[in-house]
Formats: sequence, structure tokens, C-alpha cells
Amino acid sequence: MSAPDTPTPHCSCSDALSYVYDYLDGEVDDVRRADIAAHLDGCGECREQFTMEQVVKSLVQRTCCEDRAPETLRVRIVARISEVRITYRRSP
Repeated sequence: MSAPDTPTPHCSCSDALSYVYDYLDGEVDDVRRADIAAHLDGCGECREQFTMEQVVKSLVQRTCCEDRAPETLRVRIVARISEVRITYRRSP
């Protein structure tokens, strides 16, 4: 385990943040999960961002869980998230 506020070499800040929703949804493999968890343990900035995303996800889940979104909306959202990830990864 790394020292507090020291990012791990296996997972950069951009890697950790690009997979934050997959991590929150339990949709990453065990190796990536461990790398991201170690990174969050050592990086205060990413941990803060993760916590904020966790709160937003929780609020959305509590307020929007009764109606299921149309499949076409889900597909558009997933496509947009992929576009944002690609843009974020290409940013300097």
C-alpha cells in the first residue's frame, strides 16, 4: 500500500478517473479494482473526485429508481460517456 497522498505507479490519476463510474458500478475486473482502490487510497485529489461522484450516483439512484429509462437513452448515455473518456484521455 502506498503512503497517503502518493499516487501508485500502476494507476495514474487519468486512469483512475476515467474508470470512476465503472468502479462505482462494480464493472471493473479485480486487478483494475485493486489498482484504482490503491490509487484512491494514495491520491487525495482523486479520492475527493471519487467521493463526489459517489454522492451524485447515490442521489440519482434514490430519486430516479422507480422508472426505468428507455433503452435508447441508456445507449446514448453510454456512447457519450465513451466519447468523454476518449477526450479526457487525449487531453494533456
